Amino acid sequence: MFNTILRGSLLSIFIMLFLALPAFAVSEDEGLYDAPPPEGSAFARFIHADPNVGGDISPKLNGKSLDGVKFTGVKPYGVIPSGKTMAEIAGITLEFDADSDSYYSLVLQKGELRAVKEPELQDQLKAQIIVHNLTSKDDISLKTADGKVSVVGPLTAGETKNREINPIKVSFAIYSGDEKYADLVDWPLERKESYIIVVFEKDGAGVAIYDRARVSAE
Repeated sequence: MFNTILRGSLLSIFIMLFLALPAFAVSEDEGLYDAPPPEGSAFARFIHADPNVGGDISPKLNGKSLDGVKFTGVKPYGVIPSGKTMAEIAGITLEFDADSDSYYSLVLQKGELRAVKEPELQDQLKAQIIVHNLTSKDDISLKTADGKVSVVGPLTAGETKNREINPIKVSFAIYSGDEKYADLVDWPLERKESYIIVVFEKDGAGVAIYDRARVSAE
């Protein structure tokens, strides 16, 4: 009888522990994933395109200091409330109205700071490529690496253009007219994703930064 009671007690304890496992697993997962941004948020990032502003400059968004960015640096997006937004970098300030669910690039160039609203992805079955021409050239294009197919452009100096394409694996390069201007790393395109290419001029040569649009928890 004692053995029967013991087995019954052990079985009860086992069942209680088994039922408690899911709750334990959920609590272990808490904190592993970033909380989603508040509804109606906007997103902004800094692009340092001014060779006359040296060093590792710490920008600010609505008074909050962010990690530094150097010339040809592109920061990930930060989450901001929609509405009046104050941006600052290298002592230069900019106030702009941020629309909810919209993305902005805050470009430091020629001693000025300007806000560029990024185009939205329309076709969820495609990938979007956004190209910023932050050089002095008026004939910048994104092409296949062999130069045979133009994908985005040509872009004039300071212009931003985008294109939605099928998520195929292809190598790209930046061209100035028919001449290759800057190489790009290979990056597989995925559906529903936006990719940013920023073209700079540095020491008389082209530099291109290629990155997936991403939001930082900074």
